Amino acid sequence: MDRLQEALEAWRQALGDEHVLADEATLARARTATFATTQTVAAVLRPGNAQEVRTCVQIAHQMRVPITPVSAGRNQGYGSRVPAQNGVLVELSRMNRVLEFNEELAYLTVEPGVTFAQAHAFLEEQGSRLQLATIGGPPQASLIGNALERGDGMGPYGDIFQHVCGLEVVLPTGECLRTGPGRYPQAQAASVLRWGAGPALDGLFSQSNLGIVTRMTFWLAPRAACLRLVSGIIEDPFQLGPVVERLRQLRLEGTLREAFSLWNDYKVFSVLGQYPWEAARELTPLPETQRQKLRTEWNVFPWHLNCVLEAPSEVQARAAQERVEHVLKDALPSLTFLREEEVGPGRLRQPPSARNLRMMYWRKRTPLPEVPEPERDGCGFIWLSCAVPMAASHVETALALAEPIPLRFGFEPNLCVLGVSARCAYLVVAIIYDREAEGEDARAMECHHALQQALGEAGYYPARLGIQSPVLPFAPEDDSPAVLRTLKAALDPHGILAPGRYLP
Repeated sequence: MDRLQEALEAWRQALGDEHVLADEATLARARTATFATTQTVAAVLRPGNAQEVRTCVQIAHQMRVPITPVSAGRNQGYGSRVPAQNGVLVELSRMNRVLEFNEELAYLTVEPGVTFAQAHAFLEEQGSRLQLATIGGPPQASLIGNALERGDGMGPYGDIFQHVCGLEVVLPTGECLRTGPGRYPQAQAASVLRWGAGPALDGLFSQSNLGIVTRMTFWLAPRAACLRLVSGIIEDPFQLGPVVERLRQLRLEGTLREAFSLWNDYKVFSVLGQYPWEAARELTPLPETQRQKLRTEWNVFPWHLNCVLEAPSEVQARAAQERVEHVLKDALPSLTFLREEEVGPGRLRQPPSARNLRMMYWRKRTPLPEVPEPERDGCGFIWLSCAVPMAASHVETALALAEPIPLRFGFEPNLCVLGVSARCAYLVVAIIYDREAEGEDARAMECHHALQQALGEAGYYPARLGIQSPVLPFAPEDDSPAVLRTLKAALDPHGILAPGRYLP
């Protein structure tokens, strides 16, 4: 009996046959992303608690069988649930318990199977005055999975990993550790203090293959009593730089407490509808005449600004609005403000929705299904998200580099600038295509690599990586590769955990 078969037998004894899956339908889903993949998945393990995770890892360590953890497997555009290399998938979706909630101290502790939709519903059921960040991805995405990839969302705590603590981690040897004060008995501050005494370990387990996180505490923000939707249209791309400068000022001084988004017209098109194949006479990328026609028909402009202004009282909301008008008006004369009741009840802090999944169907020739499943439906979708300093010169340079490259490969430059913090923006590029069209998978991946190379050579490196580029193709100037290899060898001596992911 080879090692894999021996490991499978041990996992079946530990988890039960029903939680060690090797049927073709399950394996086909596990190896399918929104772009071409060649990795194979030998089995899918579904542990139900942290102890079962430890057992799974101990067996993998003993048998030298590579395993890759996924939470909900909704990392669409970055690889979904497909591992970076061949192996066994450890799916944590059964671990979906809310472990602790504290309204007074504003935190929520969960397992990795808890989704944004589930957490939002839980807070609603509690009648809570608190809120989580809302992501643009699927509502079935995992809170922990998103945080560990350092994903971003809307809300005061939109830079999600900056507002978590108390990680419980199963190491590749099967050992278990907790970060922060929670490692000590009866630690009263375990859910409210990130660091504790001594070296902080939290960051080791984000965007890494050094451990499996089985528990995490999320800090929540109070729901603001007064909200304003701030919108503006940018008809001349030369306005972008001055607008970014002023938005940075508003973020730095705290008037804007959460991320703003700047969407170009192609991104808006992809959310509003699908590619006009007949009108475009089957030509790609979108002909300029059709681009102008869609702008007119759908009331879309070259760039759109959106953000939410929030305040604890109407007086403060009016003062904040006056401040935003004062700073932005000369750079953005089209600026508008809508109260929550004008937008619609709950629209500014709506539950997580699948609305943005419409983007992935932009190039599909079939209508958007009632229940979107991009992998099942052959949607081609690849993300590239690069960190750009929040300054006009940097944003303009990065956009000038990124915009022509998709066109060269036959794709629309679907672009977004996200003001995730006061000093740094993400330039997010979406490559959207139909996987059923011959040759598109290869061209889309070439486009991704060309974008990453051009932006990286200018010093704008990705903020996160997918399995389409699991390790950055740029050599660091310091000794970090050797240090990381030392850490990997110490924590994962047999190299069994998520091989090839982030760490070479």
